[in-house]
Amino acid sequence: MLRQRSTSKGKHFDRLVPEKVNLSDYQIHMVEDQKNESLKELDLNEQLRVENCQAKYNSLLKQKLMENKSQSSLFVYQRQPSKYKPYIFENECPSPVRKIAKTPYKILDAPKLKDDFYYQLIDWSMSNQIGVGLGNSVYTWNAITNETTQLLEIEAPVCISSIKWCDRSEIIAIGDDTGTVRIYDIVKTKILKTYENHNLRVGCLDWNGFNITSGSRDKCILFQDIRTNNDYELQFQSHKQEVCGLQWSPNQQFLASGGNDNNVMIQSIKMPNQSMYVFKEHVAAVKALAWSPHQANILCSGGGTTDKCLKFWNISNGQLQNSVDTGSQICNMKWSTNTNELVTSHGYSLNQVAVWKMPKIERIATLYGHTFRVLYLSLSPDGENIVTGSGDETLRFWKLFPSKNKNSNFINHSKLDSIRLDIR
Repeated sequence: MLRQRSTSKGKHFDRLVPEKVNLSDYQIHMVEDQKNESLKELDLNEQLRVENCQAKYNSLLKQKLMENKSQSSLFVYQRQPSKYKPYIFENECPSPVRKIAKTPYKILDAPKLKDDFYYQLIDWSMSNQIGVGLGNSVYTWNAITNETTQLLEIEAPVCISSIKWCDRSEIIAIGDDTGTVRIYDIVKTKILKTYENHNLRVGCLDWNGFNITSGSRDKCILFQDIRTNNDYELQFQSHKQEVCGLQWSPNQQFLASGGNDNNVMIQSIKMPNQSMYVFKEHVAAVKALAWSPHQANILCSGGGTTDKCLKFWNISNGQLQNSVDTGSQICNMKWSTNTNELVTSHGYSLNQVAVWKMPKIERIATLYGHTFRVLYLSLSPDGENIVTGSGDETLRFWKLFPSKNKNSNFINHSKLDSIRLDIR
């Protein structure tokens, strides 16, 4: 059952956040720079910074910038990517990057949450229910009432391997490691459908209306309409190894899939018999996929341990638009619906969460806290918060994005600060 862990006021959590959490991005980069660069190789501007001649540096930069400009103009020092915090000449000038809290506002304990790259065990529904697969059971946690419920328990040793809420109804798809997919109605508290069409585990699921799409270790992708009695409507067999990730485009016309064969496939609902595109630029398994809600036909994919790259594809012409090395295994990603930003979760070896500003793909925040790979990531229905999950058996909640509605009363953070719950 689900229960709240009792904690005394002022008592520290039993898991400690690594010391790296206390370092700012600027401090981290300065430590790395001191190890990797020699002062002899620095140019004039860098020497002035190191020698504490900030006044000379400011004077030199102002002299160049203020030519043919009014003295009342404000300028912001443009830093090199991933090196220094922006320097602001005047105190009145607002920061070019908003402040993002570096610590989670809430932590849930999640015993038996698997540390498996190929699983999809957390999802946040449109009605503010968070589904979590723990061992052979599926639980929900209500983000409004804090209530927890056990939805389903299947017979051991079978384990839950994937879950996905339907956006149009209070139903959830549940995949397991034998290849079975169950459709569960949380209002009627019963299983509506059971599909046994895969031979091996189902590691990823996504909905297209009332059609559930499942990807499996058997290399197949199946498209099933839950309103019919058919086993499946469509079958895609493009990948040569396990299907790791699935994502339907916002217009529901294109299906992106990532595989353990390092490929990204694009399927069109109008061309079910062949792949529209096959992208082979990644050099590791591709699980993380996200379509831009702000620009049509733009897809982002993230590579595994030996790849570490974010790649941006334009499926209008099949071209790779950009590629960025993140320095760490990419496990998951979500595109913000409120602002043109992307959040990624990482595994080996940094176990971090990163926020990227588009379209320059500039990292604006790095968040630490998990001690294992951050495999699971889901976005709240209001687009402001994310929940992350890890093999350290915790779920962590982060406030990342601005609100679309200033009067949003989605969650009262003041009441939830420092709460730690136990999912059992």
